[in-house]
Amino acid sequence: MLLEAVVAAFVVTQVGYLVVNCGLVVLFARRPVDAVDERTLGRVLEGTAADPKRRPRRPRPRGGGDHSSSSSGDPTARPAPPVDHNFGPDCRLPARLRRRIHVFVPVTGDRWDSLEGTLASIAGQSYPASQVSVAVVYGLDDPAAVDPSDAVESGRANGLAVSLIGIDGEIVTDARVTDRRAGTGGGSGSRTEAAALSEAFATRSFAADDIVTVCAAGTRLPVDAFELAVAGLEEYDIVRAKRTAGNVHDGLVPLLESMGSAVRSDLLSGTASAPSCRPLEEGTFATARVLNDLEGRRRDDATGATTRGGTEPRRNGAVGVLDRYLRTRCPTAIDAWVQQSRQQVRDSYRCRRTPDRSRSDRVRFVAGTALMHLLVVTNVVGIPLAIAVLVSAALGWVSLAGPLGVLVACNAAVWAYYSVVAYRAARDAVPLESRRARLRYALVSNPLAHALYVTLWAVPIALALRDIVRGDEPPARPSVTER
Repeated sequence: MLLEAVVAAFVVTQVGYLVVNCGLVVLFARRPVDAVDERTLGRVLEGTAADPKRRPRRPRPRGGGDHSSSSSGDPTARPAPPVDHNFGPDCRLPARLRRRIHVFVPVTGDRWDSLEGTLASIAGQSYPASQVSVAVVYGLDDPAAVDPSDAVESGRANGLAVSLIGIDGEIVTDARVTDRRAGTGGGSGSRTEAAALSEAFATRSFAADDIVTVCAAGTRLPVDAFELAVAGLEEYDIVRAKRTAGNVHDGLVPLLESMGSAVRSDLLSGTASAPSCRPLEEGTFATARVLNDLEGRRRDDATGATTRGGTEPRRNGAVGVLDRYLRTRCPTAIDAWVQQSRQQVRDSYRCRRTPDRSRSDRVRFVAGTALMHLLVVTNVVGIPLAIAVLVSAALGWVSLAGPLGVLVACNAAVWAYYSVVAYRAARDAVPLESRRARLRYALVSNPLAHALYVTLWAVPIALALRDIVRGDEPPARPSVTER
């Protein structure tokens, strides 16, 4: 009787796997083609060659009005040296298409020790360092805060204009209520960072065509990320990069997360018909004009006010997906990883209500998220049942012939396909220097280990759903000081 019940439950889970697998295959096969890559750069260069006067650079104002953060009155922000490029490869974009890029670098907790590496990654871009300004955003009351002068000086030595923005206190209650009404609220950490970035953005003035992005401390960028993003903004209003875990040598958790986050990013970042629920988000590139419009609409949607007037995005908020992966820092401890994943799940469910998303984008985002989470839930029951049935089949107690065998074979084939896709995404996302490193990565991050990693997501999903039901605690408002 027990064996029949196990086999019946196994059949139900296999049907569930078939539904999930078919859905994932459809999403992978029908991904949008709004990719920003070398072909985008080629189209931009070809258009510039055909029309040398295309998009003439607007002269930067001198004093008053819009100005870059390097001239924002920050007494410690020294102007970048007049270099054409930095220690990275030469930029392929002609001078007339190069725009000022402002990078906000939020630093919290234990990320201070990785700030210098992130600034070096920014300075090592193929894009000219003289065209890049960096603002390090941190909490003045952060107990883990350290003296950032060494990291800042190293960035300036590499040609970057680096300044500091200190956030004093916590986010006010009305900021939390605003996020919840807009459907953009996450956990306290993401909400604090989002509000701090919004406040930092509000303290600076930019030329309308200046580009703004976010790169958290601990993140490394592909060397041509800025160059391709600027080219992509010739065709889209917003360019969004993919993400993966970059610290694969720090332990098993980051190694498994690198493959999982790469394939999730490859699948879900293809929903490129509308901006993210948070305009100022890591890996998102947009002009100051577009960001001002999106920030205004986000606040108006949250407060119920009439959307303010202003210039609408010239392509109605079209989003291109940068075919490059930001390599973020993944926690090495399992409890820290659970908390980070819990926050991501919470944000994903709340972002589904973002009013800026088109219907097709919303359906794809919800479908992709639901399928991934359904796969996790099915794994919790399906993996133990599969082990029990396979052992029973080996002992001759159960036969996998007939329709059940076909069902298992179909799921196994899709699992193999998904593993190949995951390995391919990880290969593109995570640079491994040696053949030995690649072999170790392939052996440790095998399909079985990845299946167990996916199953572990049941913990943060359950905690996140509980958080959504219970609601969040309101924090208090920060004040901003610059130095």
